[in-house]
Amino acid sequence: MTLDISQLTSLTADLGQASTKVIPFARKAVEVTAHGIKDDWQRYSREHNIDGSLALYSRSIDYDMKLDTDGVIGAEIGPNLGKSQGSFGIVEDASGGVGGYARHDDEAAVAANVKDFIKGAEQAGVDALK
Repeated sequence: MTLDISQLTSLTADLGQASTKVIPFARKAVEVTAHGIKDDWQRYSREHNIDGSLALYSRSIDYDMKLDTDGVIGAEIGPNLGKSQGSFGIVEDASGGVGGYARHDDEAAVAANVKDFIKGAEQAGVDALK
């Protein structure tokens, strides 16, 4: 009995190379998703700013890309404390006191972008194997 494993050997070699090749594609998937979350979070925040008291809060929401030495790619998304009203990020989860409520705009923005991130991550893998 003979067994042709040439395709398996080729696939194994491709997968080994993909680990380094996937980084730019994965970074793009993460950054596109981070930008989408930021945009949605800003929009939801503006929509929930009924009384105008946090008019600048939505502008404080941004993101920073992270790439550590182990190749782990991520993004930090949320209110930037260095921007006007960035310190009011507490409105996402805190009760807000009289007449206030927790907004959870951050969670809604993440939920709105999950499917696109999964598609982007899958495409990153495909592109890295090309």
